[in-house]
Amino acid sequence: MRSIRRIIRSAATGARIVALAWSAVSAVAALGVFLWLRERYGRGGPFPARDALSLLNPQRRRLHPIDASLRFFRIEPGDTVLELGPGPGYFTIEAARLVGPEGRVVCVDVQPGMVEVLAERLRRERAERARSIVGDATRLPLADRSIDAAFLVFVLGEIPDRPAALAELRRVLKPGGVLSVMETLTDSDYQLEASVTDLCRAFGFTELDRRAQRLGYARCFTAPAAGLP
Repeated sequence: MRSIRRIIRSAATGARIVALAWSAVSAVAALGVFLWLRERYGRGGPFPARDALSLLNPQRRRLHPIDASLRFFRIEPGDTVLELGPGPGYFTIEAARLVGPEGRVVCVDVQPGMVEVLAERLRRERAERARSIVGDATRLPLADRSIDAAFLVFVLGEIPDRPAALAELRRVLKPGGVLSVMETLTDSDYQLEASVTDLCRAFGFTELDRRAQRLGYARCFTAPAAGLP
């Protein structure tokens, strides 16, 4: 009798383990489907300019430390840097200081209201090596091969025509210039890492570096050398 009870208890325990494992697999699969559908059909568009200053919450530094991120983006003194979709300038002030008196940071945002917010911060912080301009990611107001490094933080998914944006980034980056993309799961326009990699490869960018971080990732790519198709 005791052996039968042990068998029954073992069977019940095994059934619970199988049920828990199935629930976990189902939850992961559901999350994957949700992210896939949201990436393709549910983009929320640009972060509203009226809420811009909320992006400067000091607690954000725990998830996205500024200095470490800028080093990962390969920004050097004297560089001409493009920050696409800068918002209120979470990274901009430090980036302007990092490029120094011989460099500059060009911040392009599609929302005039966001550009005004950033311009006021730049004036207040005396970040003279940075300027904010209104522009479309698919028609950048920049000369060919004029940029040493470009970075997009939680922005790529907000661009309706991402291939056109990548074509523009390739146009304005110097041969061997660095393109960096950072994404976080907390963003409504989160882009899957494999999708970002495939898109960049399609436009001739070569993978340079990858960094995993809390709730997301960052990737670095290099622009094609001169003469490559």
